[in-house]
Amino acid sequence: MLSARFVGSRTLRSSVLRRKLSMASSGPSVDQLPPPPPGHRLLVEGQAAIPFSEGNEVFYNKVQEFNRDLSIHVIKLFAEKRLREKTEQALRKTRKREGAEFTAQDLEGLDATDWSQRAAASASTDGIQILDALAATALRSIRYVKEIPGVKEVVVNDLDEAAVHAAQRNIDFNQVDVSKIRVQQGDAISAMHASSAAKQRFDVIDLDPYGSAAPFLDAAVHCVEEGGLLCVTCTDMGVLSGGHPETCYAKYGSMPTKGKYLHEMALRIVLHALEAQANRYRRHVVPVLSLSIDFYVRLFVRVFTSAAEVKKACTKAAYVHQSLGCGSFFLHPVGKMSNNNYNPSLTTGDGLCPQTGKRFKVGGPIWSPAIHDMDWVRLLLDRVQKNCGPHQPSTKKRIHGMLTSVSEELPDVPLFYSLPDMCSTLHCNSPRMIDMQAALVNAGFRVSQQHKEPQAVKTDAPDDIVWDVMRCWVKKHPVSDKRKTSSPGQAILAKDPNHQADFTVPSGLWPRKTATRYQQNPEPYWGPKARATGNKRGAEESGGPSEGAPEDKKNRKEESPSSETKVEETR
Repeated sequence: MLSARFVGSRTLRSSVLRRKLSMASSGPSVDQLPPPPPGHRLLVEGQAAIPFSEGNEVFYNKVQEFNRDLSIHVIKLFAEKRLREKTEQALRKTRKREGAEFTAQDLEGLDATDWSQRAAASASTDGIQILDALAATALRSIRYVKEIPGVKEVVVNDLDEAAVHAAQRNIDFNQVDVSKIRVQQGDAISAMHASSAAKQRFDVIDLDPYGSAAPFLDAAVHCVEEGGLLCVTCTDMGVLSGGHPETCYAKYGSMPTKGKYLHEMALRIVLHALEAQANRYRRHVVPVLSLSIDFYVRLFVRVFTSAAEVKKACTKAAYVHQSLGCGSFFLHPVGKMSNNNYNPSLTTGDGLCPQTGKRFKVGGPIWSPAIHDMDWVRLLLDRVQKNCGPHQPSTKKRIHGMLTSVSEELPDVPLFYSLPDMCSTLHCNSPRMIDMQAALVNAGFRVSQQHKEPQAVKTDAPDDIVWDVMRCWVKKHPVSDKRKTSSPGQAILAKDPNHQADFTVPSGLWPRKTATRYQQNPEPYWGPKARATGNKRGAEESGGPSEGAPEDKKNRKEESPSSETKVEETR
C-alpha cells in the first residue's frame, strides 16, 4: 500500500468513505446513483457520473471524453501485460532455481491464460497503482477504478482546494470502494518526487494538465515504476505547432518548423522531451501510442532503465531541415554509431534545397524512431472491435477509426508531405490520393496517410522521386499559362523527371477496411474550454491573488515556463 503522506499534501478521508460498502468494489451502476444536488447537473460518462456546478469551479471538458475512453483501453491492456510480464519473470526465476530451463510449454501456458480475469482476480495483491496527478473533478480516476480490472489503487491529486473537495464529493457520490481510491491535495511535482524518494513508485502516471505537461515530465519519468506507463496530454498546440517557437524551445528543448506535418512534429517534440528527461536518470522511453487529437496530443510511453539504451539517445534524435521554397524536408540525426563509437553525424549537400535552390530552416531536435508500437495497436483495435458488452463508450466509433488509421500508418517513416501543399507550390490541379499512392507503390516504395491528416503522403520514397511523381502528373495535366509565375514551383517544373511515374492503381491498394478515420466535430465550438474558476474565486473572497491563479490572457502569453508550474495544477 502506498503511503498517504506526501510533501506538502494532505489526505482526505470523509466519514462517508470510512464505512464498509455492501455493494461490489466498483460501486453501483450509474442508474442506481442518487440525483445531483440543487444547482448542479449530472454528467454521465462511462460507468461514472458526477454532479457538476454550472459555475465551472473545477475544470471539465466534454471533448476529453475520447481521451479518457482511449486511456481506459490502453491502461487495461497495460495492466494485463504487466501481470503477464511479472508472472513470466517469476516463472523464469523458479525454473532457474530448480536447475531447469524455461520451455516452450511454459510459454504456451502463459499464452493460454486469460490475463483479463487474472488481473481482476489478483488486483488487491498484484494490481497496478495509478497516480492521477492533476485530477480536477476526479472523473478520470473514478472511471479508472470502475472500468479497469486489475487496479489496486488510484491516487487522486490536485493543488486546487476547490478541485480536491469536488473530487472527494464525486467519489462519495459514486460510492467507490475506499480501498481503491485516495484523495490528496498537493503540488504534483512535489508528490511525485516524494514518492520516488520513498521508493513508492507508480505503475501508471497520468498527466492531463490545462496546457503544457512540460513542467511535470522530469518528476514523472523519475517516479514511474520500471516498465511503467506514462500517459501524457499537452493542449498547448499553439506552442508545439510553431506559433511561439521560442516558448516551445524553452519548454520542450526543440524548435518547431511550422511545416505541414506540424501535428506529427508536435508528437515527436514531446517524445524527445520525455526521452531527454528520462536519460538524466539512466532511463529511456518506448512509445506505445502517440496521437494528435482535436486540439491536443496524447502520448502513452513505457519507461525502462538501461545505460546501453541511454547511450543510443543521440541516434534517436534528429534535426529537421525544412525547405523555404517547397514542402521538401530532410532529417539529420544528432549522432550516429560507427565502430562501436558514437559520433556527431555529418551533413550532406550544399545546404540548399535540391528542388528549388532555396535555403533550409532548421528545426528540432525531435524523436525520429517509431511513435507507435504496432503490436499494441493491433491488440487495442481487436479489443475495440470485439467489445460488445453492456457498457459501450460513446466514442467507440471514433476510437476504432483512429486506431485503424494508426494501424495503416508507416511506423518507421517520420513526418510527411502534404498533397495540397505540393499542388499549391506547383499551381496545379491535385491528383487523387489514390493516384499519388499508386505512383509511389508502382515505383517500389511504401506510402500511407497519417492518423491526423487525410491528405498526408507519408512515404519512404526519396525526395526526388516524390517530386518526379508530381512532375509527371503536371505533364499529364499541364498548368495553365495564367497560373505560371516566377516561383519555386516553376523551378521544380523546369527540371525533367528522372523517374517516369505509373499512375495505374495496383490491385489490393484499395478498398481499405471500413472505418470512420477522420471524424468531423460532433458539435459547434468543439475545442478547449475556459480554465476553472476555483482559484480565482478563492482570490476574490480573500481579497488578493490565490497561489497559481491565472492572470489575464495577455500576461499568460508572456509568462516564463517556470511560472506555469503551479498554474497548470488547476487543470
